[in-house]
Amino acid sequence: MEEDWISITEAATRLTARGDAVDRSTLSRYLKQHSEALALRPSGKSNLVEFGALLEHRQANIRLRPMAAAPTSAPPSAARGGVPAQRFAGSQSDGAARKAQADAELREMDLAERRKELTLVAEVDQAGRDAVVLMQSAFERAVESEAATLSLKYGWDERTVRLALKNFIKSGLSVFNREILMRLDAARREEEAVEAGMIETAEGVSLQ
Repeated sequence: MEEDWISITEAATRLTARGDAVDRSTLSRYLKQHSEALALRPSGKSNLVEFGALLEHRQANIRLRPMAAAPTSAPPSAARGGVPAQRFAGSQSDGAARKAQADAELREMDLAERRKELTLVAEVDQAGRDAVVLMQSAFERAVESEAATLSLKYGWDERTVRLALKNFIKSGLSVFNREILMRLDAARREEEAVEAGMIETAEGVSLQ
């Protein structure tokens, strides 16, 4: 059988299209958790995964099996009064497996943070803002010498050149800053959604 090595992003898209809804970050953690069974192949700055092996692994993983639908009619309870017994969807083993997976992911995040392998979004946000300030300062220092050089080379008015360069820098930094803030905001929302999902999974299992 021919192997099908694809990016993690494309793998997440294909799995979702097959009914196994998963985003790239969640799939990346899944591959790290099951690295012994699912090898990755470096490709430039990213990694590739063999889709056939990934698909087979996720189909065989009990943690990913959909919960069984609740029966349309529950059998009478042996309790006094014949009150129907309440049943939770999914088996106890499925619930325990989901809780174990949520706990493992939380421990993995805690360990990565202690090893300095995990960078908080807030720290990235502040670092980005600091970088913009430093870059703006460097550009402003360069304006004076560049304005003088262009004035001598092309005979332009130095003051006009200086104003044009400053406006150009201001516009460029504004676009750069806006794009960075949008990306940081998206990363923060994704991080909060992942954490909320793991907490809900753990709380839901504990009620069963």
